[in-house]
Amino acid sequence: MSVQNEKGQPGYVIKMVAKPGNGDLLRKLATDGMRIANEGGNWVHCLVENEPDTLWTFEFFESEEAKRHYEESNLADKLRDEIIDLLAEPPIRIVVTPFSASWLPI
Repeated sequence: MSVQNEKGQPGYVIKMVAKPGNGDLLRKLATDGMRIANEGGNWVHCLVENEPDTLWTFEFFESEEAKRHYEESNLADKLRDEIIDLLAEPPIRIVVTPFSASWLPI
């Protein structure tokens, strides 16, 4: 069931394309990092059919404060540096706020 987002959870949609052959490592770093760094938030990593080195991430935080805390953390900086080194092109990152989702309260 989708519901209206009254909470205003901030988030990002991110597209990352790894250098050829680095897709598995990109997915591992992104997944391991989210499990640690975005605790309490919601995220989904998606593969693209026939593009093994492309990763789309949908990432949402509990609040603006949680997003700020994540972005200013040393861990986030370390993860970004490791991931950037794997990329074939600059990532695309779009700031979003979901207006409805299955996990949002009624």
